[in-house]
Amino acid sequence: MHLVSEVGEEVADREFEALLSSLSHPPSFTCVRVNTHLAPQQQIQHALQQELTGQQLCGCHGEDASLVPLPHPQLPDVLLLPIIGPRRVCVLDSEVVVGAQCGSSVLRGAHVFAPGVLSAPKTLQVGDMVSVFSDVENKCTRGAKSFEGQKVFLGNGVCEMSRSEVFCSKGLMR
Repeated sequence: MHLVSEVGEEVADREFEALLSSLSHPPSFTCVRVNTHLAPQQQIQHALQQELTGQQLCGCHGEDASLVPLPHPQLPDVLLLPIIGPRRVCVLDSEVVVGAQCGSSVLRGAHVFAPGVLSAPKTLQVGDMVSVFSDVENKCTRGAKSFEGQKVFLGNGVCEMSRSEVFCSKGLMR
């Protein structure tokens, strides 16, 4: 409430909407740290380029994607991988909703872990393909079977735990 009194409600609302928008988009680059004690940056850059080319040849990143690692302009032990996209992704019928903090982490490359899951279908089983959404307003209650509030699509994945394992307080920890 202090921020609203300092800048005004209209500015605070505009800033909040800008924050929500930025959290729903991935970064422009992925940073890769290079251990220059083991090999020179150029050698690692070349090896990474070969690996990425091999993945492209087997169709892992689409037919027209060309991932080229670039040296960071200021940090000698960092390579940059440009993010290519957006790509078309189909939303699946089975939806899992995660909290906003978990959703932000997923957009930065993290996996979804059970504590971040708020809602999952009652039939969710290990191996199910699911679409993952983030609850942007923090209105989804943990353990819900579905959620119709404001949410942002993050991507698709494969479930590694059943619904009962995700929401059971006494279950085995993985």
